[in-house]
Amino acid sequence: MRDFCQLSGPWAGFSVQHLFRINETIQLRIDQTTIVGTGSDYDGHFELSGDYDVKTQKVTLTRRYTWTTEVSQEGVGIPYHYDGHWNGVMVSGRWYVRSNPEMGGEFEMWPNSEEDRKLLMIDLLELSTRA
Repeated sequence: MRDFCQLSGPWAGFSVQHLFRINETIQLRIDQTTIVGTGSDYDGHFELSGDYDVKTQKVTLTRRYTWTTEVSQEGVGIPYHYDGHWNGVMVSGRWYVRSNPEMGGEFEMWPNSEEDRKLLMIDLLELSTRA
């Protein structure tokens, strides 16, 4: 299992929104239990902040868009909550709008440097042989 705390740098991922998969690029800085970062997806540019629990492997993030593709920029600043779990390969879980927890979907994110992509393929292969 890879140590989540050692994985600052580029990440990739997706969120499911209204049955559509929205790909995202993310840059994370992980300092033991604190996570901060920036990213972008189809909807715009965002900032992330959150926590990592080493014992439970739980990842909790808040995303706020700093710019959106909406002409009105109405979505800027709205907090989106992400509850996920680090499994040694990726973080997966559920996201939702804080003001409306029923509005949300699944998400996944993983380290995305060239070395990380090679390790991810090896880790996924190992996981599939254990199943």
